[in-house]
Amino acid sequence: MRIAASPIDLNPSTKADPAKIDKVSRQLEGQFAQMLVKSMRDASSGDPMFPGENQMFREMYDQQMAKALTDGKGLGLSAMISKQLSGDTGGPALNTSLSTADAAKAYSLVAGKRDASLPLPSRDGAATGVGASTGSAAGIGAGGLGGIGMSQVLDLIAGRTGSSDAGSDDAAALSWPSANDRWSDVAASDAADANAAVNASAASSAAASLGERTPEGFVAKIWTHAQKAARELGVDPRALVAQAALETGWGRRGIGNGGDSNNLFGIKATGWSGDKVTTGTHEYVNGVKTTETADFRAYGSAEESFADYVRLLKNNSRYQPALQAGTDIKGFARGLQQAGYATDPGYAAKIAAIANGPTIDRAVAAIGNAAADLSNRYASTAEPAGLGTIRR
Repeated sequence: MRIAASPIDLNPSTKADPAKIDKVSRQLEGQFAQMLVKSMRDASSGDPMFPGENQMFREMYDQQMAKALTDGKGLGLSAMISKQLSGDTGGPALNTSLSTADAAKAYSLVAGKRDASLPLPSRDGAATGVGASTGSAAGIGAGGLGGIGMSQVLDLIAGRTGSSDAGSDDAAALSWPSANDRWSDVAASDAADANAAVNASAASSAAASLGERTPEGFVAKIWTHAQKAARELGVDPRALVAQAALETGWGRRGIGNGGDSNNLFGIKATGWSGDKVTTGTHEYVNGVKTTETADFRAYGSAEESFADYVRLLKNNSRYQPALQAGTDIKGFARGLQQAGYATDPGYAAKIAAIANGPTIDRAVAAIGNAAADLSNRYASTAEPAGLGTIRR
């Protein structure tokens, strides 16, 4: 939803009284809050806190809830109305939509305090498992909802947008967590963690649907690790996935004696004090393909393999030209080959071909679809427990 403010002409004698304008704007915002609460009440499945004919108590409670919504900065409408009534030039349109990270953060804060073991919501938007909300209002009280304070819950519903006096499009476009006074202490790392959690869940879901033993499933399985490593190296994650695919035959040719060493990049154990495995490998000598036996590093997980790969490239000066190529996949692959990473004369060309091929495209598209589905499920259930189920 986008809210665009336009100035409203007033009688000059009234226009000059800021106190009256502020009072009127707060009254209008209060009326809106009451309408909002009433709509939520009408949409709820029932009222176990005030059953039967206790209409008066229900209305008193709803009025208190509406008042709490408009305390302090309120919903942000009061300041906007004041600006309109004062005849000030309307500010930039406010974008009130939630990003994927915002929705995930909201859901994790609510669901995490309701029950640490609460699973992800089902596809139809209903939470399943122990601790799932039943839409009951019985948990509302001075102490909050399942450990969540009433003010925090009301702020979550209100989605406060910060100061309406922002004088630029950039200020008006601030994201929900950073612009919200009660959410301003949420560290950027927390938002990044929430976004990473969504991406990891989406990649895992895509890998399962694609089949982990398929090339696309292999890509989905290591995609988030590749993204993290690529950020540290300043390269394209597709290049890293392509190299891992080339070294392991899309995950089907793992290095190990009857098991998987998780060595995705064919790194030999020279100077390595950790676990290792011995296996046969192909090398090119004067352009001729030969077979020999060598020791390779072994890791506990794919994540460890990517981390060691990052260290290898960062700590060896011979790979600096490859890293300087940045997101140029061909340049990066060519730099690796020229530095002697592999003896295969077609190593760089093969990496570039895989990176730009359709397999990775299909896998990344599947991850994107899974992330969109997951974020929609987060957003549809990012409503606090105990305030009634809003029917859609």
